[in-house]
Amino acid sequence: MMPNLSETIPYVSYLSTKEKLYAENFASEHNLKIITPRNLRTSEGHKLVIWVTKNYISFQDLNIKNSKPFKLNYSDFKKITSKSSLLKKCFSTKDQGKKVVDLTAGYCLDALEISFIGFSVTAIEKKSWLYEFSMQNLKNISVKNLSEAAKNLKLLNGDSLKLINNFNDFEIAYIDQMFELKSEAKAKKEIQFLRNLKVKEIPLKDFIQPCKKNNIKKIIIKTAINSNLKSLTGLKPSRVIKGKALKFSIFHI
Repeated sequence: MMPNLSETIPYVSYLSTKEKLYAENFASEHNLKIITPRNLRTSEGHKLVIWVTKNYISFQDLNIKNSKPFKLNYSDFKKITSKSSLLKKCFSTKDQGKKVVDLTAGYCLDALEISFIGFSVTAIEKKSWLYEFSMQNLKNISVKNLSEAAKNLKLLNGDSLKLINNFNDFEIAYIDQMFELKSEAKAKKEIQFLRNLKVKEIPLKDFIQPCKKNNIKKIIIKTAINSNLKSLTGLKPSRVIKGKALKFSIFHI
């Protein structure tokens, strides 16, 4: 499947010549363009890069001054283990025991938070290189309570609108098209990297029918605070939980 023409596709590069082969293999496997560190520095295009070594991959946005390659440290995202958060408020005691599918996994931050409060979560990420990055970081979690939560999280690579048809035991679906959340407020470097991909979102309406078809009972959608969910989904939310910049809309199907 060809990428959306408006999307920014990250480059693949290497930190030393001895890592070049690993970078080349990664770029070939994920249909990405490899670029030498020198050409990357002089490139007039975007500066989103995936650095590949033998043992790990890291991301960097060279457009950000003094930026450094990063991996994910889930402990830095305090909301995952906080006692109360907007996302946690979307779940009630009636949901206990139900299986959750995250149709827009990304870094699995929200999926990990949902599993942290006791749910079995399957998260689906379409971009294979992002799937590899998230899988790597989930496996490397060293904090005990987070590593325990990660055991309840299964990450898959593929088109969620198709893969959901392979399951019939999900009762709750979660959707977060984080690329829609454009804000002047400074975001964490990890989040800003994904926003700078400028991905064109799948229309929210496209998620509704597969959810109905597969007997999903509850859909939770995270959007910008000013989004009109009824026009975007054709449904009226039964409950909305609002924050300063975003909201969670809950639909009972």
